[in-house]
Amino acid sequence: MKPTFEATSAGLEIIDPIERRRYQLQTPRAVSPEPVEEHGIPFPVGTAAQIVTREIVLPTMNRVLVRNEEGLMKAEVQSDDHAYFPHETYNLDISGSLKVYAHITSSVYIYSEDEQTHISFDGETQCLIGARSFHRRPADTITTTAEPTDVMEAVSAFSSALKTTSAERSYPTLRGHPPKLEVGNQLVIPDTLTELETGIEIVVPPELRDIFVVTPLSYYLGAAIRSGSEPQIVTKSGYTYSLCGPDGFENTVKRVLKHIFVLDCVVRTEGPTPLPLYRRKAIEPLLEFDLEEMYSRPLHEQVQVYLEVDSATIEEYYPDWRLEAQVNPVDETIEFLPFLADELAIISIDDGTETPEPAKETVEAIDTFTRADFVRSASPVRGNQETPIADSNSTEHPPQPTITQVWQSIHGTNINSTTPISAYYNRIGRTPRPDPIEIEVVCNDAEMQDELESVNGFYGTHNRLPFNVSVHYDLTTTELENTLATESDFFHYIGHIDAEGFQCSDGKFDASTMDTVGVEAFLLNACQSHDQGLHLIEAGGIGGIVTLGDVVNSGAVKMGSIIAQLLNGGFPLYAALDLARVENIIGQQYLIAGDGRATIAQSETAMPDICLVRKEQDGYEFNIVAYGEVRSSNGGVFTPDIDSIENYYTIPSKTGWFPTDLSQLQEFFNVGRFPILFENQLYWSDAIAVDDR
Repeated sequence: MKPTFEATSAGLEIIDPIERRRYQLQTPRAVSPEPVEEHGIPFPVGTAAQIVTREIVLPTMNRVLVRNEEGLMKAEVQSDDHAYFPHETYNLDISGSLKVYAHITSSVYIYSEDEQTHISFDGETQCLIGARSFHRRPADTITTTAEPTDVMEAVSAFSSALKTTSAERSYPTLRGHPPKLEVGNQLVIPDTLTELETGIEIVVPPELRDIFVVTPLSYYLGAAIRSGSEPQIVTKSGYTYSLCGPDGFENTVKRVLKHIFVLDCVVRTEGPTPLPLYRRKAIEPLLEFDLEEMYSRPLHEQVQVYLEVDSATIEEYYPDWRLEAQVNPVDETIEFLPFLADELAIISIDDGTETPEPAKETVEAIDTFTRADFVRSASPVRGNQETPIADSNSTEHPPQPTITQVWQSIHGTNINSTTPISAYYNRIGRTPRPDPIEIEVVCNDAEMQDELESVNGFYGTHNRLPFNVSVHYDLTTTELENTLATESDFFHYIGHIDAEGFQCSDGKFDASTMDTVGVEAFLLNACQSHDQGLHLIEAGGIGGIVTLGDVVNSGAVKMGSIIAQLLNGGFPLYAALDLARVENIIGQQYLIAGDGRATIAQSETAMPDICLVRKEQDGYEFNIVAYGEVRSSNGGVFTPDIDSIENYYTIPSKTGWFPTDLSQLQEFFNVGRFPILFENQLYWSDAIAVDDR
């Protein structure tokens, strides 16, 4: 379902009913959006509407990209700047929680005031507003056998999803979702899918494990995968590049993907959007080729030149790839490939190597906490009575194939997610709902009401999103089942769980008995909740935060409170858990079930990020870390709204440390509400005075 336009008393609201995003544009007087088919916007949009107004006011202080009629960038107006443009036809990129363009013929004056950005025209002007959802889904389905040569052909057809072969395909919006894969009796590639002819092939032995590893690289390069004994890249000019480097096949493929990707990000600045990219300023002096000339070359020639650049000279500028995927080299993994390619995940083969034991210090710290407080397992603790398992007419569900998502942490231990294939199917198959965000909070133990009182003050406190928050106490098994079956965006459970299920007032409820749930994302803040979380994913959920072992109540209360704030602030699951782990050792007991990119709200700033602050002898330093999510994945750009930074940075990435002073920091903190990590403590920008610390 495409974005919709709704007139409001203050102007216009654009609603993405799939990703559950809203974007409000204010106008001086009421407007009546009229749908249009022909809009003149030279970029893909899902839907467009025409309004008549003399001004558009954006909800925050935004940077505006001013483009000409053909879409070439004329100027970038910073959020703290102002600019006037004479009467012409313009395409203004005013994107926020959705991709939004304004197509107008008028003079334009852009300025910021009262924490909003104003775009004024020369009187009442026809304004075409085009919007596009950041939601991505496959355009078609390929059937393949499990024979490696057929899988090669199927993955080669992923290139049909690329919207360009230029360096701009490093922008996530110009990479479409690869087609789905289904395993059947014969290879069938629909006629609707046209494989690109890029002049690049990737040669690997006809083994599933090798095909899996090169799948994201093949997709990104639009390269056909061919069978051969020596893994290598081959171009139509006869150039070859070995994928068996000194650090092994998997690591070489990883390095090549990052290497080509970062050089594409640099070269694309010679295109229609010449933003001042930090990596260009850092890398260009190290290159022996001209960027403008390289931009116009065909892809296979670009790749050849890129691969002749010594990786050691630029590897420090590779993007911080957040997601790696560990997969088994078996037939059941084939269906995961389009989703991993879409995320440009680094794929490694899991040969059953044992997971390393946690550090001794971590184990001892957790043990100390556990002895000091009661835990949240469903076994009788602190006076709880043993309760029977609820009767069930369920049948055993066959286990689904899974992979392990490995999310890179900003502070140490990576975050693992057990991800069934259903998590991906549930994500792309989300039911459009224009209603408010629905959050269900369940507290099934009176001794844990501290957490309920804490999180109840956070959910729904979003400035630009309508929420419905329902709170439930001491549910029976039937009531809990009904709550899980009801459509909701987020389910927060506070109570006890063990191998037999959720503890309820009349017994235990096992989520494996449900064929369908309405919950999309969840936090099961109880002991041993991992398996119950997987059952929710298999029955319709997308992702959730769960635990593997026992968690102590005091630590769980703090974790629940922090995670609730971060999710309400627009952070995806993996990022919320990453930050919640910073100051709570019990956080090491938590992990993710399903897709770690799931979110429940949109960020109040341009994207979910955290500001790291440290005190130095002569002042302070800050470092902005951007987390990728559905609208800002690999290759997107961000720039912090702070005077000392003029560059853009690729996502996912960090700015590096910059010197600053208190007044500049405080001004930055006033831009919006976002988390700050200062002296290993997590704060929020609207509730911190750094000089008092």
